[in-house]
Amino acid sequence: MKKESNKRIILVFVGEKLAGKEMSARYLIKKYGFKGYRFSKLLVDILRTLDLPVTRLNEANLVGALRERFGGGVLAQAIKNKLQLKKDARVVIDGLRHPIEYEILKSLAGFKLIYLTAPVEVRFKRAKSRSEKVGESKFSLADFKREEKLPTELFIRRLGKKADVKLVNDKDLIGLYRQIDEKIMGKKNLKK
Repeated sequence: MKKESNKRIILVFVGEKLAGKEMSARYLIKKYGFKGYRFSKLLVDILRTLDLPVTRLNEANLVGALRERFGGGVLAQAIKNKLQLKKDARVVIDGLRHPIEYEILKSLAGFKLIYLTAPVEVRFKRAKSRSEKVGESKFSLADFKREEKLPTELFIRRLGKKADVKLVNDKDLIGLYRQIDEKIMGKKNLKK
């Protein structure tokens, strides 16, 4: 009989911007030895190569062009191809945003969809303090909410309804990490 630790685990995060996907992935990488992949890393690499500002709008435009030309699941397929070659036992993927991406990745052994969410006001405060994207620190709440209507954001809540686990990240990192330990890494969730 195979031990549980030998089974592959692929945790795929979906969630609104600044809901905590990246922090959760980093935690899983550091504490539990996961190998991390980010949908947005592919986009950021391309934007930087083209010497274009890394903004949410530029990322949305780029992924839109890639999807239009190469199909809606082009980023998911690239990640899936890497996963099939590498065979890492524990994988976390940050940033699923489209139903086609979900359809491509859900066939992977050990796939678990995790929905991270937080109230818009909490996420807006994080954006103001983080300023990861160009111009983000100057956004008003109205600007922030407007970005939530970009094509890249439209399917997040619908995908969240398909999640195996839902995390509400409305407090501090300790609370988020506790939820990860209990709701994701707890033995009963990994046996499904």
